[in-house]
Amino acid sequence: MAATFPARLFWLFVGSMMVIGMLMLNISLASWKNLLSTIHYLPSGLSATSAIRKMEIEEMPEAERLMAIARNVQVAGVNCAAVLKGDKNQTTAALGMTQNVSIPLSNSFYINLTTDCANFQQQRGYIMSSLTKEEEQFPIAYSLIVYKDAEMVERLLRAIYRPHNVYCIHVDYKSPLEFFRTISAIANCFPNVFIASKRVDVTWGTFTVLEPELICMEELWRYRKWKYFINLTGQEFPLKTNYELVKILTVYNGSVDVTTTVKRANPRRWRNTVAPHGLKRVKGSVHIVVNREFVGYILLNDTAKQLLNWTNKTSIPDETYFAMLNANPQLGIKGTYKGIPEPSIKRPFIARFKNWGDLPCAETFVRNICILTTGEYFCNTLGD
Repeated sequence: MAATFPARLFWLFVGSMMVIGMLMLNISLASWKNLLSTIHYLPSGLSATSAIRKMEIEEMPEAERLMAIARNVQVAGVNCAAVLKGDKNQTTAALGMTQNVSIPLSNSFYINLTTDCANFQQQRGYIMSSLTKEEEQFPIAYSLIVYKDAEMVERLLRAIYRPHNVYCIHVDYKSPLEFFRTISAIANCFPNVFIASKRVDVTWGTFTVLEPELICMEELWRYRKWKYFINLTGQEFPLKTNYELVKILTVYNGSVDVTTTVKRANPRRWRNTVAPHGLKRVKGSVHIVVNREFVGYILLNDTAKQLLNWTNKTSIPDETYFAMLNANPQLGIKGTYKGIPEPSIKRPFIARFKNWGDLPCAETFVRNICILTTGEYFCNTLGD
């Protein structure tokens, strides 16, 4: 039976497709590879606009990128270079500006801005390069114990951030949910910043002050390359650049920086109990700069765990635990003191500057500690 006209059209279409298919087979595989190599695939969750901006930033020369960051974070009306050199006129001008402090950036500002991480990093002036080989080869681990003021926390993170370091942020359990979401959104914009998996309701004078540090130590431990651990609160700010910190820690040569005192210790805190293994009881600070081996001893050594259990039953354990590990040389922890040190009254801290009333305070005292301002910022820094 002769095919109808519609049937003829159908078979003509099928035949045409077969011819085209055979021609396609003749195109070399190399040609297809060349074609595919020109296609840029977006990482999961990255918008096209964000990806383009990220590529533009990455292609910008290093010096130009740093200059752009400097312009973004420059304070109008203040000669920062002169202030850093101790110029009294510029310092006075900077102090005058503190009388008209702007409204802090809101949680919603950060939540909205971090929907585009490349834009967030650029607008807020993050240094997304190691800058020097020396810094890259000396990664530092940080814990940040925070509970309020998202902008202050973000400014601190920006000041200490480098892509080769690693950062654990513990958000107090009683902090508002919006604050927690904000800090989480900021952390999610960086592969080397994370929120501690467990949140603690921190109460002064109790084990809960020490606990977040231990949580972050344990979670930072899985990052195997960092050399030193520094713990911070959300209300601190660095006086040194990352490069300067690396230089200082290199000079430390494995030594730890844990304030320790016997003379200022209060035996009543230990409630008439004897420390395990006859360890000497001392007082110190929860704020430390220690080598990786010190952290490993805390996490893995049985004596450290027994000491931790004992301090948990004492008063203000955060001022006892790290100091006792530092002041008992028989433990054999790398970098700790060989004897029982007593800090200088004028300079009780090496890694930090704190004024508990031993020095003049240009602003005010809160809970017996001076709130630093430009007035004394460069008079009593670590660079003295």
